[in-house]
Amino acid sequence: MRADDPQDLAALGVAVAEAPELGTELLARYRSHRPVRGVVVTDLLDPRAAYWRAVAPVPPTEEESRRLEEGRRIHEQLGRQLAPATAREVRVRRDGVVGKIDILDGRPFELKSTSSLPSSTEDPRATRRSYLEQLAMYAALVERPDGRLIVVRAPADGAPGARVWDVTFGSLPTIRAEMALRADALRYAREVASPEGLPRCAWFDRGCAYRREGACQCAGSEPEISSAVLEEVGRPVFQTEVAAHVERLLGSGTVAPGEVARYRELAYPRRAYFDGIESGAERSAEGSRPGGAPDETWGAVLAVLEDGPPGEYELRHDPSGEPSEAIPTFRGDPILVKSSRSLRPVPADSVVTQRPHYLLELALRCASLGRTDGWLLLGMERVPSDGDWIRAQRIRFGSEGALSKLLERRKEMLSAARRRSDPTGLPTCPTWMVERCPHRLVCGCPGESTAGRM
Repeated sequence: MRADDPQDLAALGVAVAEAPELGTELLARYRSHRPVRGVVVTDLLDPRAAYWRAVAPVPPTEEESRRLEEGRRIHEQLGRQLAPATAREVRVRRDGVVGKIDILDGRPFELKSTSSLPSSTEDPRATRRSYLEQLAMYAALVERPDGRLIVVRAPADGAPGARVWDVTFGSLPTIRAEMALRADALRYAREVASPEGLPRCAWFDRGCAYRREGACQCAGSEPEISSAVLEEVGRPVFQTEVAAHVERLLGSGTVAPGEVARYRELAYPRRAYFDGIESGAERSAEGSRPGGAPDETWGAVLAVLEDGPPGEYELRHDPSGEPSEAIPTFRGDPILVKSSRSLRPVPADSVVTQRPHYLLELALRCASLGRTDGWLLLGMERVPSDGDWIRAQRIRFGSEGALSKLLERRKEMLSAARRRSDPTGLPTCPTWMVERCPHRLVCGCPGESTAGRM
């Protein structure tokens, strides 16, 4: 049975209705206050390096890859030990700047891993400037005057160690103003395809990979980055007892990550199974953009949603923490954003047969939050921006119990296949996915019939 078989949707009692009022409302919002291209906070810490990351990315070395993986593992472990799922990896957007906060539990927490643990007596404003600037920017995005910085040394680099500082911030509007200046400068550099005008890279004389590869032609005479954000950072206060607690958590053993990181794994479990085998790496919910969103139309729809009134668009999590991927919600209900190159959207009465995978992906998210209603928002790539390029539909599922069973059955079938190292019984992928699947030669999806059902 195919993963997105329309017949199986009947058990969910799906009803699809056009929602033209919402489409009109979002289009009016877009035209009256067109959202700018989002810039992530981490790019604002070193805009010149961010420019080159996008223009001429340099693959990490083997050692860099190891450290990145170790850092992800520590983030996963400490995140689960320090905060509930609803407070982890929280995405926020304000004035075109996007941040993904490690922990937002009243105030923002920033977790950093390093092989060189700072001293408990040093001032991290001087030795870990970017760490504190990042925390300050997150605080400014969520209107909090304080935050917590946690720096840890991975067990792989010696005995586990931790340093924890509580930090207060001065003028949040000043921090946001500096963020806006840096974001505008980076957008302009990308638009004109030139890094001229961006401040000197922080790694210019410290082994910059882009200089090593001959991509960046920095001379070292470029102006230094503004200290406006750092000037609003108060003296960090070291937290001895909290640091000791974090060290105990680090040494207590790894907290096993959830088996399922993304809803896409549950929607297309056979693909997820073979993706896991081929990568050989831990799955991560990093990269919140769903697969299959190929262009800026999807990003433009998301920007319109994120720039709405506070609380209208929120990211929520399954209370169990699995999947760990955040669920976008709009006015309390899950929302699925897609883009399409079709000239005409699929009408409501044909979505079940023509786009069943959309309904499956939304159903899984609704099940996690115990909701029976959701939104499907479509960005039409080939419709001009002055046309009706945002189309909305309201989706209703008839049974919360059927949704819950769907979610648990999908989790169990994928978990069982991974335990057995045998994908037999997992639903085959839909035809549109099979045609470009990198696992076609080993999977057997084309023409294969399996017993898996939704």
